[in-house]
Amino acid sequence: MKTAVTELCDKFRTGSLGRRDFIQGLIATTGSVIAASHALSTLGFDSSFIQEARAQESVIEETTGQYMMSDKSIDFFLAKPVQGGPFPAILVIHENMAVTDFVRNVARKFARRGALALAPNVLSFALLPDGQHAPWMLETLRTGVAAVPEDEIDALNAGFEWLTRRPDVDVAHIASVGFCWGGARSFTLATRNTKLWASIVFYGSSPPFEALPDITSPMLALYGALDNNNATSITGRAAETAREMRRLNKVFEWEVYSRAPHGFFRAPDMSVSDSRAAVQAWDTMLEFLGRYWVR
Repeated sequence: MKTAVTELCDKFRTGSLGRRDFIQGLIATTGSVIAASHALSTLGFDSSFIQEARAQESVIEETTGQYMMSDKSIDFFLAKPVQGGPFPAILVIHENMAVTDFVRNVARKFARRGALALAPNVLSFALLPDGQHAPWMLETLRTGVAAVPEDEIDALNAGFEWLTRRPDVDVAHIASVGFCWGGARSFTLATRNTKLWASIVFYGSSPPFEALPDITSPMLALYGALDNNNATSITGRAAETAREMRRLNKVFEWEVYSRAPHGFFRAPDMSVSDSRAAVQAWDTMLEFLGRYWVR
C-alpha cells in the first residue's frame, strides 16, 4: 500500500493527477477516509487536504441481523461503504432507548466516511421484565459512577469478536463510541477489552476509578457544559476523571462544549444534530481517530 500511496503523491506533485482525483484515489488505496486523513497528515500535506478528504462521502449499504453471545442472539443494525475495504469498524453503542433512528443515522454517518458501523441492541440486558430500568441505574444516577452489568459488556465484546471474523473489517482498527447510557458502556468496555483501537464517550458516566488502569486504548470524552447540575453529574466528574487518567499515564482527551446540553449530538427529529457543538464534536472525533491510526 505504501508504494501505491507514494505513486499517487508523485502523480499529484508532478501535476499528472488533479486534487480531487488524488484525494479519491488515496481513500480508495488506504480503504477509508480516516486512513486517508492519517496518510495525508503523515506525508505533511496541508490541513485543507485533510478536511477535504473527511468531506468525501461513500455510497453505503445497510443490513440488519443477529450475532450470538453464547446461547443468546443480539440484534444489530450495520452500515458500511459499498466499495473498498477492509474498513475500520466502529461499535456504535446506543442510548437508553435501544437502536433508534438516531443511532442508525450515526452508523450511516460513519459509513459515509468509510467505516463499517455496527450498532447492536444491548438494552434488553438492562431492563426488568416489567420494562423498568434495573435498580443499579438509579445508583449510577446517584453516584455518577457507571456500574455496568457484566452481561452487557459480554454482549458488546461478542460484537467486537464478530467483527474480527468479517473479511471486510480491518481488525487492527475497531473502535467504540457510545452516547449517554452507551457512553458509560463505551468507557467500561475500554476497561474490559485491550484490543480496542480507540474508545469514544459522548456524555457518559465514568467507571469506577479502580478499573481505569486496565484501559489500553486512547480515549476521547465529549461533554455538554449544561449537563452539570451537581458534583456527581456526568460533566461534573469529567475533570476528576481526566486527573485520574493523567495520573495513570493514560491517553484521555476531553472537551466540554459551552451551552451544550446532555444529548447534544441528537437532534429532536432523531437525526445527527447540526448544532455547533455536534459539528465540532464530529470533527474532533475524526481528527482523534486519524491521529491514533498508528499506536
